Amino acid sequence: MSKRQSSLMSFFTKTPKSDKPDEKGETKESKKDEDKKVLKRTNSQTVSSPVKIIKNTPKRARVVVSSSSEGEDDDKDEDFEMNEDEAANESTDGSEVDENASDDCEVTYESTPQTTPKNTPKRAKKMTKRLVDTPKSVKSSGLSNVRKVIPDIDEVSMVAVKEKMNKIMEGGGEKRKNVEKGGSKKKQEEEPAERFDHESLDWLKPDKIRDGCKRPMSDPEYDPKTLWVPPEFHQKQTPGHRQWWTIKSQHFDTIILFKVGKFYETYHMDAVEVVRALNIAFMRGSYAHAGFPEHAASKFADQLMNHGYKVARVEQTETPQMLEERNQKTKAKDKVVRREVCRVTSNGTRTYGVLDGVDLGSAASTLDPTAKHLLAIKEFHNAETGKSSYGICMIDTTTAHIRIGQFDDDDYRSKLRTLLANVIVVQTLVERNTISASTKSIINGILFSVPIEHLLAKKQFMTSDDVVRLVSNDDYFGSDVSGWPDVLKSMLDESSVLPKPSSDWNLALSAFGAIVWYLRDSLIDVDMLSMRNVTFYDSKTSKTEKQSSKDKKIDWTGKNLILDGTALENLNIVPNGRDSHLTSLYYVINKCSTPFGRRLLRSWLLQPTCDPKKLRLRQEAVKWMTSSDATSFVNVATATLKKIPDLDRLLQKIHTIGLKYRAEKHPDSRAIFFDTIKTNQKKIGELLSAIDGFKLCNQLRKEYLKVQKDGEGCELLDELLGNEQQMEEVDENIYFFEKMFDRTTAQKDGKIVPNEGCDEEYDQATARVKEALGELNAYKDTIAKKYSCAIKFVDSGKVKYLLEMPENAKVSSSFELKSRRKGFIRYSTPDSEELVAALDTAEKEKSKLGDDATRRVFEQFGHKNPVWLETVRLVSNFDVLTSLATFSNSCPFDMCMPEFDFDSTKPYLVVEKGVHPCLALQSRNEVTQTTSFIANSTMMGEKEAAVMLLTGPNMGGKSTLMRQTAVLAILAHIVIVFQGCKVPAFSMRLTPIDRIFTRIGANDRIMCGESTFFIELKETDIMLKNATKHSLLLVDELGRGTSTFDGTAIASAVLQKIADDIICRTFFSTHYHSICDSFTNHENVRLAHMKCVVDKENNEDPTMEDVTFLYELESGICPKSYGFYAAKLAGIDHQVVRNAYAESNKFASNLIIDPKIRHLVECARNESFDVSKLREMIEAI
Repeated sequence: MSKRQSSLMSFFTKTPKSDKPDEKGETKESKKDEDKKVLKRTNSQTVSSPVKIIKNTPKRARVVVSSSSEGEDDDKDEDFEMNEDEAANESTDGSEVDENASDDCEVTYESTPQTTPKNTPKRAKKMTKRLVDTPKSVKSSGLSNVRKVIPDIDEVSMVAVKEKMNKIMEGGGEKRKNVEKGGSKKKQEEEPAERFDHESLDWLKPDKIRDGCKRPMSDPEYDPKTLWVPPEFHQKQTPGHRQWWTIKSQHFDTIILFKVGKFYETYHMDAVEVVRALNIAFMRGSYAHAGFPEHAASKFADQLMNHGYKVARVEQTETPQMLEERNQKTKAKDKVVRREVCRVTSNGTRTYGVLDGVDLGSAASTLDPTAKHLLAIKEFHNAETGKSSYGICMIDTTTAHIRIGQFDDDDYRSKLRTLLANVIVVQTLVERNTISASTKSIINGILFSVPIEHLLAKKQFMTSDDVVRLVSNDDYFGSDVSGWPDVLKSMLDESSVLPKPSSDWNLALSAFGAIVWYLRDSLIDVDMLSMRNVTFYDSKTSKTEKQSSKDKKIDWTGKNLILDGTALENLNIVPNGRDSHLTSLYYVINKCSTPFGRRLLRSWLLQPTCDPKKLRLRQEAVKWMTSSDATSFVNVATATLKKIPDLDRLLQKIHTIGLKYRAEKHPDSRAIFFDTIKTNQKKIGELLSAIDGFKLCNQLRKEYLKVQKDGEGCELLDELLGNEQQMEEVDENIYFFEKMFDRTTAQKDGKIVPNEGCDEEYDQATARVKEALGELNAYKDTIAKKYSCAIKFVDSGKVKYLLEMPENAKVSSSFELKSRRKGFIRYSTPDSEELVAALDTAEKEKSKLGDDATRRVFEQFGHKNPVWLETVRLVSNFDVLTSLATFSNSCPFDMCMPEFDFDSTKPYLVVEKGVHPCLALQSRNEVTQTTSFIANSTMMGEKEAAVMLLTGPNMGGKSTLMRQTAVLAILAHIVIVFQGCKVPAFSMRLTPIDRIFTRIGANDRIMCGESTFFIELKETDIMLKNATKHSLLLVDELGRGTSTFDGTAIASAVLQKIADDIICRTFFSTHYHSICDSFTNHENVRLAHMKCVVDKENNEDPTMEDVTFLYELESGICPKSYGFYAAKLAGIDHQVVRNAYAESNKFASNLIIDPKIRHLVECARNESFDVSKLREMIEAI
């Protein structure tokens, strides 16, 4: 395209050049010098444009982006609006406006170009972000607060800046100044309700919107992803706008980042949302328009996703030169370059690729290591029973780890709740119109802040048959089932020759289909599935044993301690969003050095093991690593681990870059980027970081082998680090990739050129070039010998390898004269042309393979993923053990190894002087190195009853003791346990626990329509139905959500059920003291209370009493709960407390019944009692 467009406006409208003077009498030529300072991106009032510009509308700010790096381009501020052809041509010419700009750019929003004193330093021109000229639609959202930041320039005064800001915010510029000079008090005209063009479009009104098939929002089949754009409107648009509206009609629920030159632009309704979310400014013009440069896109896109938006990156897939060539070939008259959607990103599909601006190659990366998931749920609801079966599939797109499963749930959806508590979900997919009301309320309640997308049945939320058929495609798993992941193979019908789903796994495979469709829509489906990292999700909430086999010995091999969603939330095992993450058990014991180690530690906490062998090996490992013999090794290992980057995520990125599919079929392979060298340098840098990371992993192994040779170490570490064969395999692979290319040259040039002998295809192409060149030289020598003259090859223009011979040489007629110089003539012959053509073909093939060499190196690295992933698994286990050992050594409290009894058929739990690890550390005085936390001993089973009926004053520590015991039990099933005193004799002994149930605290779930008391009873119901004698139950003040009589009766009946039938280790705290009388002599119930001391006890005025909580567990019943003292501490007026105490005495007196009457009632209830004696008793009373 020979003609350049005058501005970005000309991309969307026809803008003929005009030399007409503006209102001030200045021509465009007179502004030439000023225009050179920026790349014009604003609509000039002097330009004749069919887009109407309101004359008195305040100018919307332009956005200036400056580099934060020092360099020769620091003074070249880039205005956001630029000519599309100029930007594309700049890329082909090799010029870069922002060549030295770093990713950490500073963004300044101004309404008009400001002049800067000549002596002002370049770096002083930068300003931090501020919002100006906010439209009403944005101001109403509370985003109109402006942070004014003064440039670091001595010449700019505070008054001048404030004055300028007032002008920008109020608009009107010169007009406002003139109004103020004239002293007029007339108000400015009110801003029209419809500020932008798109707001006046009738078919974009909320009640008029239709999807791509013209279905209204009320239609059950309405597709919110698409938009119907009237054909007559579409035809009236400029070519650029038609292109944008076509893409928007296919991605209506997504923010479109539309590439124009070196900038990503947003338009119309997208621009309004972007301005609101990012606090950037609109461009001038009647249609909404805002944007930012290419190198800042990753940061802004990330912010948009944090606000809950999906973002589509639209790239130019041809240059203006390519457009011109295409038009010439096809005789078309297209005026804009092609553009394609190259990526749709949401919270659930982030991959942290190179274009996302994330550096995974750095071990010091601050990126959150937690695995975050996209979750698909498929439900089958049985209306008769009220129960549901679920198929679930989830993926962590940063590691391409897919988990798939299916389970039957109870009427409370316990397994679904546990899943949602175990997994961090950032986006949810459900099938439209198939989710039951109960499931919907749970999802909305637990995942209230998580985006939920309702996919269309079959079309988007695929059936099991459709997804099996789809993944049989060669781009995914292929038709050969033997190469499929084992989990998916187990879900197929074995009797079928062709891949066919088993009827037992229809729900799971359908959920998998939803994930595949969504990944496909996001254009990362092949990236994820080709990793073949698919595992099975097991709900693991079934009973350990049947109740009929009470004395049968349990085989604990392969079993885990089950923690459901309620237990995880109440015990604060991992950060739950409700309590401070600083008090979570994960935060307290996490001393891991690697991101993948942190992810594994979280997994260990969520599913503690009951396996005897695993527990023994872990205990031995931590015991050795905390010994003095291992101090030196642990210190070296910790320092080495801290240098290792996130290899788990790096492997996924490297695998994606190496995919042949991406190089040939993915839209990104056609995209035109303007900083490809920098992007390729980042890719190669991450490959080198991965190689260096695995070298560090082997360095760990070598350090351990030294220890092993000295007779130290332990069995588990021998397995993790002591395998020399694995170490040698990793070393061989590292050596292969290090000798494959020169890393310094590759990182500098952003391109890998394979060394000889490392790439067979490239070596063959190089050999063919040498062979063709040799044949050409041999032909030259033959001609020289034949004509007895000196001949050499020369190039003339585009014609290469001409035979230059002396002009006196007499040649045959087959020699064709091409050019001459003094004394010499240059010829070509049919034979030479044929040889040159063969050489040209060989060179092109070599060049093609050379361009693809970088990708092939990544592909070869990805082929070694089984070796790399196994190394990551072993090192992550070692990192967690190192973390536990480090914490054990650094913990201010004495530690002990729990003693497990796997042979006992009678469960027990004995803790001597234990403390709550999180609370004890929080209450520790850093100066005196002491803690105010009181240690307690607990005994359940063995010599004491299994059920502890716990009473005590309000705030006396009952709930803390219950939580403490449960947390210690969880730690015991990992490796370690706390001790609250520095006496080595204190210990912990227990039999394994199959599941922990909790009924603690009081809270409702308004989003789920569940009251406080309903939640109490439902949690209790789960306990009674699923607990075994190997379980641990925590029941805290059951029955307080209803009347005293009802609450007492329910609590008593539940305790009776636990003590008589389940007989498991139980804490049962209550303030209903009448319950204690009923269980005083029960063989399976032990009465205990939290001690306190009462001073100034007063039976008339409770406000005179002072209660000192001792927080110590002791046998017996606490006489009362001292609730009035708690009311006094809470600050309730003393007279109110006294009145309450008087009413309490009245209630108590009404409950007193004469013993004779009580005896009479008991006799009357006895059917065998003599009626005559009953009559005598009545007469006596």
